[in-house]
Amino acid sequence: MSTSNHRPIPTTGRLATRMTRAEQAELHAGLQPWLLTPGFLQAGKPVEIELGIGNGLALYARAKANPAMNFIGSEIYLNGLRTLLTQLENHPIPNLRIYPEDGRTLFTNGLIAPGTIARTLILFPDPWPKTSHHKRRIIQPEVLASITTALKTGGELWVVTDWPSYAYNTIANLFQTKGLQLAPVNLAAADCKPSARLSEREDTLVGPQLLTVAPEWWQPTKYQQKAAIAGRNPWFINAIKTV
Repeated sequence: MSTSNHRPIPTTGRLATRMTRAEQAELHAGLQPWLLTPGFLQAGKPVEIELGIGNGLALYARAKANPAMNFIGSEIYLNGLRTLLTQLENHPIPNLRIYPEDGRTLFTNGLIAPGTIARTLILFPDPWPKTSHHKRRIIQPEVLASITTALKTGGELWVVTDWPSYAYNTIANLFQTKGLQLAPVNLAAADCKPSARLSEREDTLVGPQLLTVAPEWWQPTKYQQKAAIAGRNPWFINAIKTV
């Protein structure tokens, strides 16, 4: 679908698959009815885009719970696409489409018209914690600028991560993105260091704790469950398109 020969720097290290060529061909054939088309974008419904859907089951759950909205998921990990395809074949829903390419190109190939997307999600992106690898993080100024262009006024960008350092870096980048305004709770959280003293009251959230509350439409993900087992809580970071 992409019209550009430029290949952006990879943002994920998980690409290997044990699928044979025949299995990959079968997967690509099975995906055809579920691929994103211009008509799907022009259906008149609010649109959500998720970049990097993993196994896609959380995306599927959101789409099933909200039939008044159309959902698009991008993913290049073949095993994840097969999991979602199996779910769609067994339990079809009409308001979900797949973009089996680098999701960043969705915003640069001319398929998405400016000012048309209601919500964009980047959930648990690879953290690339080493400083020398930060260039591989998907949260980059140029990516945020292209997403902002695609969002309608009042549209939302959500970034969810279980790495505090990534959360703070994301907040800093969003704060500097023209046309986006961080939700007030994000600014309050950013005023505190990750080691800030926790509230003494169990029913009161302070500092970074303010970002641990999921939005009402949230559906738990497989990675979120793994992070919880490891003792890491997600940070829900939200910015709104203002103009």
